[in-house]
Amino acid sequence: MKKIKDRLLKARSFLSVKTYKHPMLFVISIMALLNILILCVAALIALGIDDSFDGFIDAFTNGSLKWMLTPNAILQITNPNLLILAVAVLVIGMILFTGTIIALTTNAIKEYFQKKKSGSGKIYLDNHIVILNWNNKVPELVADLLHMEEKGIQVVILADIDKSFAEKQIINSLNDAKHNDKELSNINILVKSGSPLLYSDLDEISIENANSILVMNQDSHKSVIKDMSKSDLNVIKIILGIGRINFLYDPPIVAEIKNIETKEKILTMAKVVNTLHEHKILPICFDRRLGQIIAQTIIDPRMEDVYLSLFSFDDSEVYMIENMDFEDCLKHFSHAIPLTKSGNDLFVLSLNSKIKNIQDHKEYELSKIKLARVIKPSNMDVFIVGKNNKLSFIMESFKEYEELYQSDFNAKFVDDNGLETVVEELNKSDKPTTIVLLSDESQEIESLDANVIENLIYLQGSINRKDINIIVELLDPKNDHIIKDFDINNTIISNKIISLLLSKLALYKETAPFYENLLTIRSDTTGKDDQNIFIISVDEYIKENLPIRFGSVKEFMINIFYSSSKKYIPIGLIRDGQMRIFEGDMSKVEDLNIVETDELILFKI
Repeated sequence: MKKIKDRLLKARSFLSVKTYKHPMLFVISIMALLNILILCVAALIALGIDDSFDGFIDAFTNGSLKWMLTPNAILQITNPNLLILAVAVLVIGMILFTGTIIALTTNAIKEYFQKKKSGSGKIYLDNHIVILNWNNKVPELVADLLHMEEKGIQVVILADIDKSFAEKQIINSLNDAKHNDKELSNINILVKSGSPLLYSDLDEISIENANSILVMNQDSHKSVIKDMSKSDLNVIKIILGIGRINFLYDPPIVAEIKNIETKEKILTMAKVVNTLHEHKILPICFDRRLGQIIAQTIIDPRMEDVYLSLFSFDDSEVYMIENMDFEDCLKHFSHAIPLTKSGNDLFVLSLNSKIKNIQDHKEYELSKIKLARVIKPSNMDVFIVGKNNKLSFIMESFKEYEELYQSDFNAKFVDDNGLETVVEELNKSDKPTTIVLLSDESQEIESLDANVIENLIYLQGSINRKDINIIVELLDPKNDHIIKDFDINNTIISNKIISLLLSKLALYKETAPFYENLLTIRSDTTGKDDQNIFIISVDEYIKENLPIRFGSVKEFMINIFYSSSKKYIPIGLIRDGQMRIFEGDMSKVEDLNIVETDELILFKI
């Protein structure tokens, strides 16, 4: 008896496991067995009430089974008792078999839609952009990708986030960017809930077929060990996880990090971990980049517009031309501005990749133009209100600039409690002063920029002077229109700049060294301020009788380049407050008059 009980318990356990693992298969199996049992019983009854059957097999195949599968067969039955049995078999079969199939099919369809709605299940893609993790920069990043030249772009976001919430945030960014229907049809955006640390979730987005991978920082500022935040540790883990994947297109892996020390850790990791040797890993401390941009914008508020123009997909962009000489490009390439060499290759500024190689072998008249030395000393008091991860990089950039250009910055950090004292000092002074309001990045998404808005209201209501230069940093681009009516000189939308730069690095990985040096005041390799941008007034720079006339933009660039001893090349000008970055066919004949009120945008070679 005990053995029988044990066997029954084992059988029940076996059935329970199988039911849990494969519930649909189990139900189908049970219903099939039940139908077979009913058909067998019906065949035995038919054999007892009708002598026309030649045995059980005949009663089963030409009786009960036939009645269930071909209902019209019951019309040929003349035996009343057999007819009642056949109808009973048919009704029971319809209820148990057909009803079960309909119910299972309906349930399968429901599960399919639920799976797609929740973002689960494998997505078969090829040559797509993968974004791992979610932060408040992702919606802006996706909106920026719509400006790409290529058509049929596919973007997949894998993050531990509610799919519907992420999609709403992206839609809001797309609406804010005011893209037209044609641009919106140019991109497919897929959001999938999951963990970038799990290979099974990575496999479901066909990551092995990706052409670019962006590892976003979760913006957690909590430190787990010295010089490493919790979110940077997460980025390192993700890089190690995807290192084992055999990629088809050798995609660049652009990693957003919070601490500059993490960059060196990731680069070291790429050298010592075997699975990472073949991958192009670009760890970027965007807070450092933003700190440098904010510092340069404090020195010259128009610098942000120049950077946004270079980073955006609306205007000219930076491309690489392989095996190209600088001066050959300057003289003979009509749609590209040479910027700097990289080995045998050349970085150029052009409207798009399709026209950057267009040549025009015109001869240009060269004349020696007397130019002044470009020196941009700046002496001012700077009060930085608010504290975030960019503060140290802003102060570092000030120090570099001060050493290079003999400038004197009296930069001082002020917490929210000391703002009242600063206002009292400013109202008693007449010295040129800039106030920078940094946003608290540790706030919840819905509370981003709250401290900036509060401090801005206080400053505008308390400062009596009209000559104070106020620069505001915002993290949430949606807040930009909220503060437009305040009397401020500049608004730096950090997440917008980061998302643009991220997209550039992901799509044009060969340009990474250019942006690395561009945003650094002192080059890590030369120790000089090369590959930098200056805005200088014409009357300060050109020591000739003005206005001075040129027959084309290309002629103007060539003359400035050689007159500056090959140190500077103009990439644009500012006239009546309107910025023009040179683009398109620059050899085209035009009456280009440079007047004393113009300002030149110079790129330092």
